[in-house]
Amino acid sequence: MMKQNRVVLIVIAAALGLAMAPSAMAAPKDFCKNYARKAVGQSNAMQAQGRGCTGFRWHNWYDGHYQWCRDVSKDSAWSEYRVRRNAIFNNGPC
Repeated sequence: MMKQNRVVLIVIAAALGLAMAPSAMAAPKDFCKNYARKAVGQSNAMQAQGRGCTGFRWHNWYDGHYQWCRDVSKDSAWSEYRVRRNAIFNNGPC
């Protein structure tokens, strides 16, 4: 009986760990607020340059950028920011 209880506790602990993992990887709220603000600014900069960039990366919907950031790691959000920044400053592709 003790062995069975121990197995049940291990399974429950593992399940809780998996359930919490995605939220543990999510970028922090304050970081994402700043990220979304910058993403909108980058989108507006591309539109001001008349580059015609559209789609997921280049929309100016703050809440969309914020929610995406909250669903990914901080590293992923930084990577996306750098892709946009490089496209703006180096006349790269959308």
